[in-house]
Amino acid sequence: METLNLRPVLATHSNKLETAYELIEDFHYQLEGKVRWVPKYFQYDGASIPSLANYFVGTPFNPRYMKAALVHDWLYHTHEVHRAAVDELFYHMLCDSGVSNTKASLMKIAVEKFGHWYWNNDADDEAYKQELKDKIINDGRQPSVYGL
Repeated sequence: METLNLRPVLATHSNKLETAYELIEDFHYQLEGKVRWVPKYFQYDGASIPSLANYFVGTPFNPRYMKAALVHDWLYHTHEVHRAAVDELFYHMLCDSGVSNTKASLMKIAVEKFGHWYWNNDADDEAYKQELKDKIINDGRQPSVYGL
C-alpha cells in the first residue's frame, strides 16, 4: 500500500478545522478499476469523529483512518463519483487498513447519515479548490488529472 506523506498545517485554509494535515506529494488510490490521484497541497482534517466517540472509535488522525479519510474528503470536494460510491470506498479503505469490519461499518453508516452536510461545496470550498488548481498549474501539472 502506498505511503501517505503529510505535514501538519499551522495555518489551515478557512474551510478546514483548526487541525489539518497537507499532502507533500500526490497520493494515488484505485476506484472503479482506475488509478486516481489526490494532489499534493490538499489539506484535510482527518476522519470526522465527534470527540464524544473518540473513546470507542479513536481520534480523527488514527493512522488506520488517514488514507480513507483523505480520499473521502477529496472526493467530497471534487464529486468525481456519486456520494454512495465515495462512502463505499471509505468503508473498503478502512478495512484494507486493518480497521475491523464492525468499526468500519459504523463509520460508513455515520458518513452516510451525516455526510450530506459536507457533500455540497460552499463558497469557501470553491475558493479552496481554485487555490489548489492554481498551485497545481504553477507546478506544471494538469488539474484535470485530479478531477478538478
